[in-house]
Amino acid sequence: MHHVFGHTSPDTDAFVSAFAFAHWLNTQGVSAQAYRLGEPNLETAFVLARWFEHYPNDELPAKLLPYLDPNRPTDIVGQGDKVALTDHNEPAQSIKGLTEFDIRYVIDHHKLGLTTPTPAYVRIHPVGCTCTILYEMFTQKGVDITESMAWLMLCAIISDTLNLSSPTTTDDDRLVVQKLCELCQMSVADKGGLADEMFSAKSEVNHLSARDILLMDYKSYEFGATRWGIAGIETVAPSQIFARIDELTATAKLIQAEKGVDYLMIAVVDIKEQMGYALAHDPAQNVIISKAFGVNCDDKVFTLAGVVSRKKQIVPALERYYQL
Repeated sequence: MHHVFGHTSPDTDAFVSAFAFAHWLNTQGVSAQAYRLGEPNLETAFVLARWFEHYPNDELPAKLLPYLDPNRPTDIVGQGDKVALTDHNEPAQSIKGLTEFDIRYVIDHHKLGLTTPTPAYVRIHPVGCTCTILYEMFTQKGVDITESMAWLMLCAIISDTLNLSSPTTTDDDRLVVQKLCELCQMSVADKGGLADEMFSAKSEVNHLSARDILLMDYKSYEFGATRWGIAGIETVAPSQIFARIDELTATAKLIQAEKGVDYLMIAVVDIKEQMGYALAHDPAQNVIISKAFGVNCDDKVFTLAGVVSRKKQIVPALERYYQL
């Protein structure tokens, strides 16, 4: 049995890519089970609810992926068991003791951050979404993509590429979105409407605690000997975030200590305006952000014009800073 999972604090691509890749493996005669390493965020919960509404009689299981506790993976996965990673490959974003397991597959669109003791099937492409890669794998092996699977994969690409507007978007993503729209009989206008609904769902955070907001899309990184956490907040309602700056920054200090990271960046993306922001809360961190992005803080906020991608813009800027 291969245990398949996306990253912790799973987003829509982490959910769907694990689900789709487990299905792909099973069609190849390789026994696989997909898991989630956390609760669905607001957008993913919306996508799943809409999916169950549209496809109640589909052959795909009408339930969330089983939960695998990333801090206690051996409750389900035995030491030395086979695992497959989707939408991530850095140990800090995965299950505890990842390298102690037998990593057989990595399907991802992020930079390589992992070594394996034995050869593994590694497929990493510089595209906007893991599901773009999986579409290519399905077609190459002649595996049918059902309408409901196509709809899920489409939602994942819409999410990761901000409906094809992110700088991570490639021609491959655009082509795959076109093909998936055809499979689920969706027009361009309907796709745009779905994207708007998804982004609105993820943006309505007034009912959430500051902790939930910061951990909804949180990832850890190592730059040399320095550990960073980056809490991503993508929204079409940035006013909801800016109204809670003091609460969010105070909570960030607590999470920073809890996670054992040296710095924790709160990165806000205004989806409609394609504008990025970082909330200032730590003097030493503020100096680094100012130097890494060449900007100054204004009233507790760094304005990062056009910076909307953690993968392609934020992480590389911090990497360059530490290489100076």
